[in-house]
Amino acid sequence: MTTTNAVALVPDISNDARIRVFRRYFSAPGEFDNLQVDAYVVITERYVVICDSLLCPEDMAIVIDAVRDELTTRQLLVINSHADWDHTWGNGFFSGAIHQAPIIAHEYCRTRMLSEEAKASLADYQQRYAIFQNVVLTPPTLTFSQRLTIYGGDLTLELLSAPGHCPDHIAIWIPELRTLLAFDAVESPLPLIGDAQQVQPMFATLEHFLAMQPQQVFCSHGEKTGSAVIERNQAYLREIERRCRRFTTHTPISTVLKHASAFINYSLDEAVGGSDEIVDQSYYSWTHNHNVSCIMQWLMA
Repeated sequence: MTTTNAVALVPDISNDARIRVFRRYFSAPGEFDNLQVDAYVVITERYVVICDSLLCPEDMAIVIDAVRDELTTRQLLVINSHADWDHTWGNGFFSGAIHQAPIIAHEYCRTRMLSEEAKASLADYQQRYAIFQNVVLTPPTLTFSQRLTIYGGDLTLELLSAPGHCPDHIAIWIPELRTLLAFDAVESPLPLIGDAQQVQPMFATLEHFLAMQPQQVFCSHGEKTGSAVIERNQAYLREIERRCRRFTTHTPISTVLKHASAFINYSLDEAVGGSDEIVDQSYYSWTHNHNVSCIMQWLMA
């Protein structure tokens, strides 16, 4: 296994210097060829806002060192977009005396992080990968259900529920910049639906995003920014729905769901057709089939 442990500032993505993008990669044989995860730092007059804490406390040490000058006159805040491991396992960095900070998230994010499933997942990853040895599950300390607004002085951060990828997922809207931090609610080349119950919420979230008419969109996985990525995600999921609605078979449903994309004749290559990005075949093949399976189950219900 090879991993790129350094977290690096990615220049020239944001069109405003107050939004900074930090990127790290993680490779795991059989799971990810080279998973890319982005976190954001929003610098306002009053706050330095860390938006997601990446994979481990060491990741956050690098980010904080990069914004140390801004912290001399601003309060530190942390936001978790949702409870998934690649977005929250760096939270422990902010529980110590030196860089202690409020961690803000959806109320169900806290529930997920305190669950036995989360503890088992961490134990599994710590057994397999040295990078997670210093991770301590550190849940949010401030939670909300639908909306929460942070008034930063020059910039406003509107935190809003954005389910679909998972029930606790949120997004951040910065109206002064018409900028949307979509995190995993939008992804390039393909989004990931949590399960069959999250299909309708995912469609609703994407429709809400488009109605906001953002000028700049950031997603946690993928290089693309701009509203076009939302449109592509929506068109992709609607195409799955269209093909599923006309699909009939006498094959046992367990077999169909296991190979769902093949049954509706919608290959990964066709789904990402026209994309100029390098596609992680291992991960997105699973993602694509999972999405088709979720939409099939949603339609059957």
